[in-house]
Amino acid sequence: MKKIAIGCGIFLVVGLGLICLMFYILSLPKLKDSSDQKHFSEIVNKTLTTKKRTLILVHPGILKNENYTNHLEDGTSYGMDSHLEVNAAIPIGSKVIIDKVVLYTGRVSGTTSAYLFGKVYPKDTQKEYTFEYTWGYYHSLYEDKPYWTFELAFWQDAPLNKKYFIAVP
Repeated sequence: MKKIAIGCGIFLVVGLGLICLMFYILSLPKLKDSSDQKHFSEIVNKTLTTKKRTLILVHPGILKNENYTNHLEDGTSYGMDSHLEVNAAIPIGSKVIIDKVVLYTGRVSGTTSAYLFGKVYPKDTQKEYTFEYTWGYYHSLYEDKPYWTFELAFWQDAPLNKKYFIAVP
């Protein structure tokens, strides 16, 4: 009887451990490099020029990629008057290169965001700043076929008025 109780106890502990491990693995954030997907492939590794004033901010949260330590703000995220620490003000006409685009699905919320990682070269300082920038909205609620839309970004003259069907992780 004692051996059965010990066996059941070990089975219970191992079973609970496996269940906890399963939930941990399932709740990890999911990443997908989408640099080759249409519309992203049209901007990755191309030299873009800023069309409006932007700021390079010290990233206030958890970095999605440790090689890109700043946040590029054009008024669509934290805001131009967010009182976050500013590393540089990027004038209109500065050169930007987007290195890659990663779709990031959060571990708890399950929402997906597109993160653009790149470098900017302000024309007045010629110093390089690495940054991350979020762009686009994933419309998935109440949609039979979820899609992406993209608002006016800092390098565009007009927003994209099309729906993009890009698979998420």
